[in-house]
Formats: sequence, C-alpha cells, structure tokens
Amino acid sequence: MIQFKFADLHCHPTLRTFGKSFSKSKKASIWFNNQPTYFSKLIQKISGITKFSQADFYTMSKGQVKVAFVSLYPFEKGFFKNPYIHNKIVARIASFITSIGYKRVRFIQKHQSYFDDLIEEYDFLINSNKVFNFKNGKYSWEFFSTGEKLNLNQDNKVLVIPTIEGAHVFNSGLADYGRQLNEKEILKNIQRVKSLKHPPVFITFAHNFNNDFCGHAPSLEPLKGLVDQNKNLDSGFSLLGYKIIDELLRNGDQKRILIDVKHMSLKSRLQYYKLLETEYNNSIPIIVSHGAVSGLDLKGKPNGSIKPEHFANDSINFYDEELVLIAKSKGLFAIQMDSKRLAPNHLIKKSIVFTDKKKALKKSAEIVWRQIQHVAEILDASGLPAWDTCCIGSDFDGTINPLDEIWTSQDFNKMANELVVCARHYLTKPNTLKLKKNKHINPEVLISNFCINNTIRFLEHLQESNVRDYVLSS
Repeated sequence: MIQFKFADLHCHPTLRTFGKSFSKSKKASIWFNNQPTYFSKLIQKISGITKFSQADFYTMSKGQVKVAFVSLYPFEKGFFKNPYIHNKIVARIASFITSIGYKRVRFIQKHQSYFDDLIEEYDFLINSNKVFNFKNGKYSWEFFSTGEKLNLNQDNKVLVIPTIEGAHVFNSGLADYGRQLNEKEILKNIQRVKSLKHPPVFITFAHNFNNDFCGHAPSLEPLKGLVDQNKNLDSGFSLLGYKIIDELLRNGDQKRILIDVKHMSLKSRLQYYKLLETEYNNSIPIIVSHGAVSGLDLKGKPNGSIKPEHFANDSINFYDEELVLIAKSKGLFAIQMDSKRLAPNHLIKKSIVFTDKKKALKKSAEIVWRQIQHVAEILDASGLPAWDTCCIGSDFDGTINPLDEIWTSQDFNKMANELVVCARHYLTKPNTLKLKKNKHINPEVLISNFCINNTIRFLEHLQESNVRDYVLSS
C-alpha cells in the first residue's frame, strides 16, 4: 500500500470539543479520540448520525494529515430554535444529533453575540495543548506561519491554519433574536478578526441561515420542518454584503481574507464572480472549501462523460462554468466527504446486514473519483490543467454523513489507494481528455496532487507571489 500525506481544507476539530468545554467534560480536548466501533458505525448507518470523532488531532496525526485548515464555527441560532417545541427539548435533541453537549446548545439559544462566541472558540483553539502524550508516542500541532518553510516530514505533527465558516460571526442575522444589525459594529469586528495573532486565511461567507449579506443555498433538507432556512434563501447580495466583501478583500494596512463561496446561493455566487471580474481584474483566488459537482452546466446540460445521475444535482453544488472560473483563478475546489452532497441516495446507501468492507470502500472511492474525473474533463475541455485544482475538504466532525468505510481522517490512505486504482483504469482506457499533460500523468502523482500537493502549491502561491496580500499567521 502506498503511504500518502494529506491536507484537509475544511475540518472541525473544535466544534464538538469546544462544545463539551461548557460542561467541563474530559471530551473538551482537541486530542480526545473516540474511535468508531462496530456499534457506533451501525448507529451511523441506520440513523446517519455520527457519534465517533473524525478529525481530532490524534486521528489526523495517525491519518498523516500534515496541514489542517481548522474551521471555527459559532453555530447559528436557527438550528436550535423552533416555535412549536420548548427550547430545552430542542436542546436535548440537538445535543444528541450534534454531540456538542446540552449546555452548549442552551448557551447558543440564549447568547446575543456570534462574535463573542467566535472569539471564545478561537481562544479555545490557541490555548489547547500543543503537545499530547499517548501510549504510542508524542503528538503535537502548531500554527503554520507565513515566514516559515513548510515542513511536511515532521512525525506526528499537524500544521494548523484557522478559517471561519459563516460571515454571521461579525454579528449579523440576529435581528430575529433581539440584536439589530449594526454596520459600524460589523466593520469593527472584521478589523478585530484581521488583527488576531492567527487570523483566518479565508471565510466561508454564507452558511445555513440568513446573514443579511447574501443569499444562502438550501442545505438542511433532512431537517425540513424542524428548522427554517427560508429567510433570504436563494437570494443575492445586499448592499451591505458588497461592502463586507470589499472590507475582507481589502489589503491596505491589514491583509485580505479570502472568500470561500461554499454555501452561497447560486445567484450570490454568480454576483461574486462578476464582482471579481469588474473590481478585482480576476486576481483573487476562488475557494470552495468543501464542495461537490452538480454534473451539469448552468443551462442544465451535461458536458462530461459521467452521467449526471451519478451526482447530487443540488444548487449548493457547483456547475461546470464555476469549475473553470475556479481553476483560472488559481483557486481550489475541495471535495467534501459528506456523502449526501456527492451522490444520490441510492448510491450512498450503506448496507446494514452485509458488510464487505473492501467492496464498500471501493464503491465509496469510486464516488469520490467521479468528482475528480468530472472536474478534470471540464477543465481539459477548456484547455486548462486537469489535475491541479481538486483537493480534500472533508468537513469531518461537522455533523456530516460520511461515505461507507471513509469514516475518519485515518481512512484517507485507504481511500487514496483505491483512487489510484480508479485513476489508473481511467488513464489507460479511452477517455475524453485532449491535452497531453492531462492524458499522460502518473496515477500516483495525480492522487498525490489531490491529497496534498494542490493545497501546498496554493499555500506557496500565497506565500511567495502575493505574501503581502493575504492573511497568514506571522
């Protein structure tokens, strides 16, 4: 078996562990490792609820994740408010589903500041133990700094880069909960985030609920009836939203924070791309930190060799024209490990009775490969490098429904080796690729690009070419 290294553009090792800190639980550690068992996997297969840890720092270290983009996410109140159910009952249910703890949910229901919540989670991360001793050795993590050369050969060490999920963290989207929108406060909070010792390199601008800045895509279909996403769903940018984008991308005294377009409504995404063209001369990398393809172009036409029936055709997923824009911008398209975004239900359904692990892993890897292949074919048809844009953005520990046998970061290497088989099969058979550099690539190099190389090249581009423009730890 080939031993790969990995970078993860989007994971949540603090989401549950920070939540557990509200009850002073021993689980309130980014090193807390709750490995999947037969029973917890069975619960996952039946209910879709993941009770084991997927991206704690020990699991990532064991899985050879060398660079982790840790997403800080103050939960939106919309998850935990229902006009027909008492808050305490909602908190009990939500605590079971999310594993963030009852006291954490009650806190979210009551607080009046997403920004204060963000800073508390940030402090939780920076104050977490940098070194942890397990029976099998010493493990550590540290922030990646722009002044340092990337060293990926350090055993049992994870390099961490903070990111944020949801611009609501600047204190927007709270009017329905008693706090009115305050533009001056929001702009001040952006400057405070930029001035952090370890600021986020990018922010997922939209998320699951209204943030007063731009429309969001439907994302909570399984919870329909329990939560309400309708306010500003599928809408475009507000005037304030454009101002916030400008403030984030401005690179004067403080460096810019890049925009992650995942969770934006399609209308908002198209408006953002237009803004990059007209105001920034297409000089800003476009990031999708945890996404999937729709398999179609904006007119609903399939252009790749894979039938669109193999993909989840939801507007939260990305269309062919968007893939081309991302590649041209020298951005990244990270493929998430949330099965419901990658394929229709009948393709991701897990067997409860019959558990052929090798067969299940092969099937899951093929689902991921279809994403990589589709992106490659669309980029090749546009005369672009086919294999330099995709990477991993797992969304592990973000309350997702993982693919069968790709349960945690420790399963990345098994997945990668199956992907090599898929790549070899594709490249040695007749295919639609036209450019020589895309057709003639070693399968192992191709998969290594996906696992880590593309992400590292992106970081090096930020360091070397535009170091003064971007926010990285100093």
